[in-house]
Amino acid sequence: MSRRRVIVVGAGPGGLTAAARLRERGGERVDVSLVAPGACATFLAGTLDVLAGGAAPETFSVPVRLDRVSVTPAAATEVSADGVVVDGRRLAADAVIAAPGLALGEIPAGLRGRAVAAWSPQGAGIARAQLPEITTGSLLIAACSAPYRCPPAPFALAVRLAEQHFRARHMVRVTVATPEPVPLAGVGGDAPSLVMDACAGARVRVEPGFAVDLEASADGSLRARDGRVLNYDAALLIPSHVRSPCLAGLPGEGPLVAVGERGAVDGTRLYVVGDAAGTGLPRAAGVATASAAAAADGALEALDIAPAPAAPRVEAACFMFHYGGAVSRIRVAYDPEGAHVEIDGPSLDLPPAREGERRRFMRLAGWRDTPGA
Repeated sequence: MSRRRVIVVGAGPGGLTAAARLRERGGERVDVSLVAPGACATFLAGTLDVLAGGAAPETFSVPVRLDRVSVTPAAATEVSADGVVVDGRRLAADAVIAAPGLALGEIPAGLRGRAVAAWSPQGAGIARAQLPEITTGSLLIAACSAPYRCPPAPFALAVRLAEQHFRARHMVRVTVATPEPVPLAGVGGDAPSLVMDACAGARVRVEPGFAVDLEASADGSLRARDGRVLNYDAALLIPSHVRSPCLAGLPGEGPLVAVGERGAVDGTRLYVVGDAAGTGLPRAAGVATASAAAAADGALEALDIAPAPAAPRVEAACFMFHYGGAVSRIRVAYDPEGAHVEIDGPSLDLPPAREGERRRFMRLAGWRDTPGA
């Protein structure tokens, strides 16, 4: 029986899950290729550790080494149902699963005096070195637009930085601004109140519904479209998330691609999963892995290799920091009846669970535990 070729684009949780699923369920009947810049997988949640704790960015990246998966160390510039363009070459495929994530937009040069911009471990390493050191005044953390990766992350970072300044006896007021009318409104349940309570406990001011107007802002002064102004002595700006260049021209509004059943685009054998898919669900790793598994199953069925089982249950977990080192875990599951939210903690016992998420991601990329790793 002929082998079919499926190309996976991206080495985040979605791309890695899709590649593993294709390999496991397709067996010898499918040739799996993965395209990713540098053939490297990066645990994006490590951004907080770099910004708040000074962790090295390379701690959160590993080379992709998957059995029976060929890896091309490059960025895809175009995707379609029958192939991918890489370095000007077209790689033919019988199906394509695209999980390139979201790209980061630009911040005007005029704001880059007292403000830095980042939302990845590598960018955070640069931003931490450039962020002005202040012992008094105002520190601002602002998301320039929605959606953005990991909904609670800006608030968790604000709490951690506020505690650091307090313990250092700095007179620094931390503010976090979000375009959402209510923090974590898209998650629901008790998640919004959990975030607000954690910020209140760390004396972090929350400015909701703050739709940033970058063109009207200036260095030291961030302006919202409704006229509100937040002045700052130092700021971390989370850039607007934009569509990956390889997804240009696909249907959908803004950064997200319109998708159908199992992530299919216009009913073809091109599937878009993870952060770039317009599913209405949060930008979270658990959502990406579930959608990627469903897309891989759909591709195998479309290629007459294996029937698709029921789509896997969508479950995601993210973490919120609290003053004093405690951590909460927000767990959410989605089914036809809606979202079901559960909160674990706050607890001093949960930080190892967060580290466990990093190790699981690394293992998904082919990394193996070693003593002291």
